[in-house]
Amino acid sequence: MHDTSYASPTSAAVERAAEAALEAAGRRSSPSTWTLVEHGSANVVILTEDAAVRVARSDPAAIEVRRAQRLVDALPALPFAVPRSLGPAVEVNGVTAIAQVRIAGSPHEPGSGDPSALAGLLDAVRSVPILSLSPHLSVPRAFMGGSTWHQRMRRDVIPLLDRHVQEEASRRVDSLADLPPAARTLTHGDLAGTNVLWQDGKVTGVLDWDLASADDAAEDIASLASWHGWAGVTAFASPDELHRARVFAATHVLQPIAFSLIQGRPAAEVERAVERANKRLAASPAVTA
Repeated sequence: MHDTSYASPTSAAVERAAEAALEAAGRRSSPSTWTLVEHGSANVVILTEDAAVRVARSDPAAIEVRRAQRLVDALPALPFAVPRSLGPAVEVNGVTAIAQVRIAGSPHEPGSGDPSALAGLLDAVRSVPILSLSPHLSVPRAFMGGSTWHQRMRRDVIPLLDRHVQEEASRRVDSLADLPPAARTLTHGDLAGTNVLWQDGKVTGVLDWDLASADDAAEDIASLASWHGWAGVTAFASPDELHRARVFAATHVLQPIAFSLIQGRPAAEVERAVERANKRLAASPAVTA
């Protein structure tokens, strides 16, 4: 769910909140040296030399960013860095910001990736004990509606699509709903793209734990495969995990619509997500006009 056109507080409001968060963390930095990153649907990020400040785009996002930060700070030591707090969350004129450790590295180019590194990343995440983290975890598939995700997809998302792709969309969400239950482990929820940082062929950090929940590890396998390619995950995932991951991945095109609706995002954001889904579903071999 990466976009650069999400609604957000004014630039001045973001700057004031970021300055307050940095001050609360004992850091000072001139806004003229900041780098603004706007790909996140729920938050914008300001990068300084040694900090990353997450600024919530909305009141619901502010609640979630506080919860997710408690989760990140509660994570055990991992083979890679996570964005732990540098200071407390602050709120300035209704805008919430949190200063975090800035992690070195950059996103991996799509379409490739060392299978052993991908396997190590997945194993590290799903081996984390979830019992102590449960108060801070998101509801599984919260971005699609949580426990009512299938109903919401059927009722709210699919009717927005072009009529000739609705059957294919229904098939995809029904296939996910029909998957037999799997063992629950810690899942990141969006383990790909800009959320995973690399350096010299190794994972240096994992960002954006907002969607982390106790769910099926195939969800993270689907994210890895969608970014790095299915060949990379085939080297370490079992046939059953690959099957489940492909079922998850088939719904990726619909998830941004559900997320935008659940978050009450502006109509223009919903329309963009619907337009992208129509195009991708129409290109599917299973769809006939």
